[in-house]
Amino acid sequence: MLAGVLLAAAPISGIAADDAGGRVRVAAERLEIVLALDGARPVTWRACRPSCLRADAESGTLMRFTGEGDAPQPRLVLHGPGGPIDLDRLRFIVDRASDGPTPRVTLRADLPVDGVRLEESFAVSADGYETTLTVRLVGPGAAAFAATARPALEVAPGRDLPPPPAAGFAAMLERVGRVTIAGGAVHALPDQPGAGAALRAGEWAGVRGRFWAMLARPDGAGAAVEPRPGPGVALVAAPAPAGASPTEWRYTIYAGPVERPPLGRVDPELERLLLSGLWWWLRALALGLLALLRALTAWIGHPGVAIIALAVSVKLLLLPLAAVADRLQERVNATQARVQPGLDAINAAHRGEERTRRTLALYRELGVHPLYTLQSLAGFLIQIPVFIAVFDMLAEDIDLYRAPFLWIPDLSRPDALAALPACVPFFGCAVNLLPFLMSGVSLATLLRFRSPVLTPALVRRQRRNLAAMTGLFYLLFYTFPAGMVLYWTSTNAFQLLSQETRRWRRTRGAAT
Repeated sequence: MLAGVLLAAAPISGIAADDAGGRVRVAAERLEIVLALDGARPVTWRACRPSCLRADAESGTLMRFTGEGDAPQPRLVLHGPGGPIDLDRLRFIVDRASDGPTPRVTLRADLPVDGVRLEESFAVSADGYETTLTVRLVGPGAAAFAATARPALEVAPGRDLPPPPAAGFAAMLERVGRVTIAGGAVHALPDQPGAGAALRAGEWAGVRGRFWAMLARPDGAGAAVEPRPGPGVALVAAPAPAGASPTEWRYTIYAGPVERPPLGRVDPELERLLLSGLWWWLRALALGLLALLRALTAWIGHPGVAIIALAVSVKLLLLPLAAVADRLQERVNATQARVQPGLDAINAAHRGEERTRRTLALYRELGVHPLYTLQSLAGFLIQIPVFIAVFDMLAEDIDLYRAPFLWIPDLSRPDALAALPACVPFFGCAVNLLPFLMSGVSLATLLRFRSPVLTPALVRRQRRNLAAMTGLFYLLFYTFPAGMVLYWTSTNAFQLLSQETRRWRRTRGAAT
């Protein structure tokens, strides 16, 4: 209890040691690490956004990569000639501590090897999410022991990094996986035992979730990446070259948000982690939309309202392309109205090959290509890249993480207006209101749809098709995060408003 009080009362930044409690705390503005002197293991490793001071005041967010009840991570494993050395049985002491701009603490313990001492030094960035871990073997027997010793740094997620279970299609977003950032690309490590990869000096490996990641980089030498349960990875130091016996290994550990500025400050290669699942041109589009959303959030002051503004902005930017798509759709509607009476007569009177022959003859007679309806896909094809880019961007925008809006407690999760008495397969355990609003706006749009060229029968058919599409979108979006559904609801509302505005202008023009 005394140890907990002492550590809780410690300042946000700096070093706080409690030998009686067996812990030492190293903290800066955005990181806090508590190390147990038994084994020099992290028992707390938390990252805060934008700062731990604001997160503790509940005006920011934080992630506990390691907390009470978790296995210590990241974890150093030292392999000697006789196998792994049980570092948890060693009692470390605080050898040196520096409470300057970059808080640093060095822990020391004697290994069960004559004349060899192990030192672990943790240096926390003053204004970032990186920590430098330096491992040294010192003493008269260090060089001989180092010739056969191989350290490994294990990185695995704690209980807080995996998100709560998600229902429906949203489960595709909520994953924690092993990754490497090597050779200018992000690679996923498979779960199969024995699957691994080789890292050169300066390349990264670790685990990432939707918004947070813990990654490590071997500095000065390469390493082999091996999967661990959890999921987790181990960075095993490469064998020393013949005649060389390194006694020092250094790692840079990034534990923080999957966000471009903090990632890029540590290593520009880390920026590849954000939106890494997209093709380069789609990723560029998504990053541009993310920059627009961040600008709107800074201007408006709330990410929820900024999503609505983003939907309107995207629709306005796409107006020239949408106008072309509308003209193509009107052309298709006019052609369909001209062709349909003949098709109905052929379908009523003929079957099989004769129907096909007469249908093609009708198309030739009217000068219509049989695939004329494909023109109506232009509007849909225009929206597909934007649709994918927006939704991937909203899925990984950490500004939405635990951000409330109206009745929605967290824009990165379904809105969960009310809990259900029992969980429903696919739909989850709560009633989500936004998908109903989204579908209601879509139904209002199609019910208000009019065409000056289509017959009433064709209008009814088109409404049935649009109603079926609305149902599919409802199923797709029901379990999606509220930020995504809010964007699509806003897009549909803008479409309805534009449709009514055009109708009002036509009516006014006809009256005058």
